[in-house]
Amino acid sequence: MNRFVKAAIYAVLILCVVALASGFAVEYARVTHGVAGASRSRMLGCLGGFVAALVALGLVCAYDVAHHFGWRFERWFLQGGRPVVPGPELEEAQKLRARGQPLDAIRLLREYLTRNPGELHVMSRIAEIYNHDLENYLAAALEYEELLKHKLPDEEWGWAALHLAKLYGRLNQPEKSLALLERIDTEYGQTVAARRARKAREQIGATGLGQDEAESSDEKPTA
Repeated sequence: MNRFVKAAIYAVLILCVVALASGFAVEYARVTHGVAGASRSRMLGCLGGFVAALVALGLVCAYDVAHHFGWRFERWFLQGGRPVVPGPELEEAQKLRARGQPLDAIRLLREYLTRNPGELHVMSRIAEIYNHDLENYLAAALEYEELLKHKLPDEEWGWAALHLAKLYGRLNQPEKSLALLERIDTEYGQTVAARRARKAREQIGATGLGQDEAESSDEKPTA
C-alpha cells in the first residue's frame, strides 16, 4: 500500500474515532439531562460509528504489525526457532576476498549459507563478489534472482531488485531491467529503493541511458 494512501486512511479513521466519540459524549449528556432535541437514536448511532471506526483502525494497525514482523517470523522459522549468530566464516570470507581469492570466498559463504539457510543476506554478498570481483554478471544476476524468490523486508527486496535491474542492463536485457524497475515502483512504492527506481526510469526515458548508467549514482552502499 502506498504510504500516502496509508497515512490518509489512518488520518481519516483517527478523525472519525475522535469525532464520533465526541458526538456520543455530547449526545449522551444531552439525553441524560433531558435537554430538548436530544436524540437517543443519534447517541446510539454515534456509539455504533465509534465502535466501527475503532475496529477498522485496529485492523489497519494489525495489518501493519503483521506485515512488519512477518518476515522476521519466517527467518526465525527457517533457523529452526533459534537465532543464528554469525560465525567466523563471514569474516574469513571477507579476508579471502580482500586477498584476491573471490572463488574461495564464495565457497566459504555457500557453506555458511547451507548451514544457516535463514541468513539470506549472504546471497547478496555472493552476488556482489560475482559482480564486482569476478565481473561475472550472469552469475550475479542468477544469485539475485534466487534471493528475490524469498520473502524479504520491502526495502531489502527493493535494493536487491535494483542491483538485479542494473545487471540486466549490463547483460543487454533492457526490457527485463525496465520491467523490474516498474515492479519495484508499483509493488514497493513506499520504499527508498522505489524512489531510486523511479529516478532511474525517468533518466532512461529522458536521455536513453542504459540502466547501468542511470543507476550509477544511486546505488546503495554494500556492506
